Amino acid sequence: MRAWLKRLYHETDWGSRALFPLVQARAWLQGGWRSDRSVIAATFRRTFGYDLDWANPRTLNEKMNWLKLHYRPPLQTVVADKYAVRDFVRERVGERYLIPLLRVYDRAEDIRLAELPSAFVLKVNHGSGQNWIVRDKIREDERQIIRVFRQWLRTSHYLASREWPYKNIRPRIVAEELLRDESGGIPPDFKFHCFAGKVATIQVDLDRETAHRRNFYDRDWALQPFIWTEWEGDTPSWPNGRAVSRPIQLPEMIQVAETLAVGFPYVRIDLFCCQNRVYFGEVTFYHGGGFERFAPAEYDLHFGDLLRLPPATKA
Repeated sequence: MRAWLKRLYHETDWGSRALFPLVQARAWLQGGWRSDRSVIAATFRRTFGYDLDWANPRTLNEKMNWLKLHYRPPLQTVVADKYAVRDFVRERVGERYLIPLLRVYDRAEDIRLAELPSAFVLKVNHGSGQNWIVRDKIREDERQIIRVFRQWLRTSHYLASREWPYKNIRPRIVAEELLRDESGGIPPDFKFHCFAGKVATIQVDLDRETAHRRNFYDRDWALQPFIWTEWEGDTPSWPNGRAVSRPIQLPEMIQVAETLAVGFPYVRIDLFCCQNRVYFGEVTFYHGGGFERFAPAEYDLHFGDLLRLPPATKA
């Protein structure tokens, strides 16, 4: 019965509408009623094996979770919104860094493949990782896309991670052009971890669709001696991968990242480098939700020392 109901919810329009109130109630019963602090504290202990020191946070992951609870400037909600952030980027670094926008939808039912080019990307503006890459729309099932995005629009990323900027974002679907590199593939994104407006380390994720790997580099493009990843027991989900050549546009990317990072104690700025052009990807205030482990573990403390906590804006 459970499997049948799950299939009904995910694969039929009427099932999705009929069962959605039950799905919401289940999410609430599974923890939606709990306070942000209690959820964060429990997840932190389960991930790191010790209690988060709220009074004296020292590591980067401790401080990111402290920020979730105690530092809530309204601008972060705007910047975390993958549609509203476009105005922020336009004002700070210019239109040329924005991936061309195709459509914005308030409802999944409004998606029409006939109105879109043969290749594009669909994503929700209020979540993380909820992207649908279309390389050839002829191969896509429009009804399936609508069903998936109907569910994604109703999903609260805030409830899962307690990353408060997502809480009050008005859910929408954004359609953008699909970036392709010289070989026709999807270009890698470069994630710039910035502290007080300065890039401290650069993350590159490799081979996401085959054997996901992750490297970290410094500003001079020297590979860093740590990993920062999710874990499966004692095994890192995304260890170091093959060497990545220093991008020609690295100085420009650093300048763009640092311009966008001004005013934020810590922020991750994602950029694409595609056919000799730099494009903005997204902004993240809590990398990995504040729950990815370093190895060696002392790098959690090293980067924590770079994050100077601001005065609390919300207790």
